[in-house]
Amino acid sequence: IDISARSIAIMQTLFVGSHVPADREKLQSHMFLGFVGSFMLALKALDDPAAERRLIAGCAGDEPAKAFPDTSRVVQVSFSKDAPQLNAFNGAPLEVLDVGDDRQLPVLEWSLHPARPDAVEAARPPDNPTGPTVAPPPGPRLSADALRATWPQHWRDKFSEAELLKSQEEADPWADEVREAMRHTWRGYKAKAWGRDDLKTVSGKPSDWCRMAVTMIDGLSTLWLMGLKDEFQDAADWLAKQQMPTQERHGMHSFFEITIRVMGGLVSAFELSRQNVFLDTARRLAERMMPAFETPNGMPKNTVDVGTGDSKWVTWTKNALLAEAGTLQMEFGGLSHDTGEPKYGLAADRSMQTILDAAGGRGLVPIYLTRTGTPPRFNSNKISIGAMGDSYYEYLLKHWLQSGKKKTQLKEVWKVSMREMIEQMVEKTKGGTTFIAELMNGRKRNRMDHLACFVAGMLMLGSRTLPAEEVDSRWEPLAVEITETCYQMYRRTRTGLSPEFVDFDMNAMHGADIMVPRSAPHNLLRPEAAEAIYYMWYYTGDPKYRRMAHEMFTGFQKYCKVAWGYTAIANVNNVPVKARDSQESFWLAETMKYFYLIFAPRNTLNLEEWVLNTEAQPMRIWT
Repeated sequence: IDISARSIAIMQTLFVGSHVPADREKLQSHMFLGFVGSFMLALKALDDPAAERRLIAGCAGDEPAKAFPDTSRVVQVSFSKDAPQLNAFNGAPLEVLDVGDDRQLPVLEWSLHPARPDAVEAARPPDNPTGPTVAPPPGPRLSADALRATWPQHWRDKFSEAELLKSQEEADPWADEVREAMRHTWRGYKAKAWGRDDLKTVSGKPSDWCRMAVTMIDGLSTLWLMGLKDEFQDAADWLAKQQMPTQERHGMHSFFEITIRVMGGLVSAFELSRQNVFLDTARRLAERMMPAFETPNGMPKNTVDVGTGDSKWVTWTKNALLAEAGTLQMEFGGLSHDTGEPKYGLAADRSMQTILDAAGGRGLVPIYLTRTGTPPRFNSNKISIGAMGDSYYEYLLKHWLQSGKKKTQLKEVWKVSMREMIEQMVEKTKGGTTFIAELMNGRKRNRMDHLACFVAGMLMLGSRTLPAEEVDSRWEPLAVEITETCYQMYRRTRTGLSPEFVDFDMNAMHGADIMVPRSAPHNLLRPEAAEAIYYMWYYTGDPKYRRMAHEMFTGFQKYCKVAWGYTAIANVNNVPVKARDSQESFWLAETMKYFYLIFAPRNTLNLEEWVLNTEAQPMRIWT
């Protein structure tokens, strides 16, 4: 039978393994869908086309080959990793080529969840000096006995040993998936933007703002926790040669962002590795930042040039911002603790105390303060646990923990803040979705930032670290509900990714009460929902949180992975997606770290010894 007669009628139906002549007078092209374990090419087809298709679809090994006459078979090969690919009929070598550019593709190990080698190769930066491995080595694994030793008693009280072991067995390959995502991100950065602040991951173009290798420094602790010590050391060696910051102009940039990303990253890297290059760099950076604290009430000017030490207030507002002035103690305090020089921590303490004096015993406070006055005045009626307010409340709790639970004033103000938040800002739709509203002039706005998802983790952390008699019984149930809402913010979009914020329809039923606004449909690779899930899993051990997290991470893998890393997308409900060609450093510092910690064994980071700053940089608790 002429194979050309077996062509697909009018090209409207495609059978796997079917053959379509590229030119009916000359050659034929052969199209295959899926993964090929063995391959056989025959010059003649079987007499019964239906039987042939059933044979191809349902048989493996040598069975299809035996059905064809020996005289018609010209190529037969079974692919095997690390073995030469030879035609069984004549011993001739065969190559597996990418039809796009004739690169030879590798043969992979058999896997139930294989990765397409052409897709892996296409995603590899072509001039990457290190090069990827198609099948990356698995991350650390613990034996069953070692795993048992990591489980707290309250995990054992709620879940059986079989359930907990199964959860880790399920999560191990997910941890490897995140670890490889970090390696992919790092390879792209090293190939295209090594030593620069940021990378446009679609176009491969580097960019700078404060000229402090922000992506590198922000990602250090994630590399360390994932056991990627070679990559970590590459950065340490590079940094040792730079003497950053330089004494040249670096430009005026956010004091707050430099503090949490760069100062926090350096202090954390030192406390994890004890390599002095990080502490020395942090000290030089702090010396350039300290003049910004020289204001009448101690709140630092909110932009600084880390090269010259110049600082000034931004011009877009006449106010200081709550989160910026109240998110300094962990980083500057950690530097003082590590260097033995009190001045850094004292400066940050003064800024926080200025806010507390202005609050006058209140918990919830507006997001704007006057720049002058001792104390200053709150200068707006907007109260938010999201943007411009969030990390102030976070540091009330976390710096109390970092201080070894010695700065009790911070803990007391945090408790008042949480009580007022629950009483004034927590809402629930008719469909049962719980969220934290915004307050404007005492009126609620039914909107929640993705940023506010951190509250669930903060409540869970507080409920497990404060003295039992001080714990509010509402904290943990609210943490559970907010975590579920944040998960639904992902689950209810076409891409499985959350927008920047959502609005709520108070009268809608479940499934229709979360709305993606036209003004913020984008996803910036933010971490806060994963952060919430991490704390829920860490303190409860419930395997459902790992499954939720993997579902969320799959959205990032499917829609955000590009040649040089991962990209923000413009609209979470548009498929195909529109890439924004941007990758914030918190993707490395926070988002991937939280996902990895959810899937890795619990003792990967011990929260009795470490507390995470707002950029997810682990800071050692002082003893």
